[in-house]
Amino acid sequence: MKQWKQRSSVKIKKLMKNDLPNYFSTTSEQDPVWQPRYYSFNIFSMNKLQEKISYMHENPVRAGLVAHPGDWAFSSAAFYLSGKSVGVPIESPG
Repeated sequence: MKQWKQRSSVKIKKLMKNDLPNYFSTTSEQDPVWQPRYYSFNIFSMNKLQEKISYMHENPVRAGLVAHPGDWAFSSAAFYLSGKSVGVPIESPG
């Protein structure tokens, strides 16, 4: 997990710097992309699944990158909100 976080954070920061130049106006290039540790979390109920999906969809909004979850191009939110394809197949829970 550590190696994956290191490699992906470099690529994510490069992408953000090139494609979203305003991103670093609100954060520092030194800010971490990932949490320091990895905690697995097993989901055993539909309610918990919905809670976690909503939390992930709200992340770009909380970061000030978009106004609405469905506006974030790299999110499944557009699929859940309107059934719009997001480039990968998604199964609706439930």
